[in-house]
Amino acid sequence: MSKRNLHATNFRKVLELFNDGRDRDAESLLRIIQDDYLTMYEENKELRSQIKEVAEILDLAECMEFDGQKYWIDEDNEKTGPYCQVCYDRDGVLIRLQERTKHWECYSCQNLFVKMPTGNIIHKSRPKKETKPLLRLFS
Repeated sequence: MSKRNLHATNFRKVLELFNDGRDRDAESLLRIIQDDYLTMYEENKELRSQIKEVAEILDLAECMEFDGQKYWIDEDNEKTGPYCQVCYDRDGVLIRLQERTKHWECYSCQNLFVKMPTGNIIHKSRPKKETKPLLRLFS
């Protein structure tokens, strides 16, 4: 925001300038007031957008359910997910896990969430692929 403040004294000054016949000075001050107003309008618009975004994040956080390994969204008794715990905790991004026969897989961070027969799930990182040196059969 500019150093000038948009307040009643500026409008009073514009009125005084018009009454004194100093129309050009009054118009100049009105332009300054208009610029200040537009700057404050844009700032207000941005702040409202940020408040809305924070409110949406808080609403989502209230619906998040963590089962010890992965996240679920429970809205109005309707569960969706699961979502990757690593991606959500690290980046704040909800990545839906892909179900496989024996595990859940995150396509984003490549982590696996192994299904256990007891219903417990253990989180395991996919091992990094190491390139092995070529085996020479003939010297």
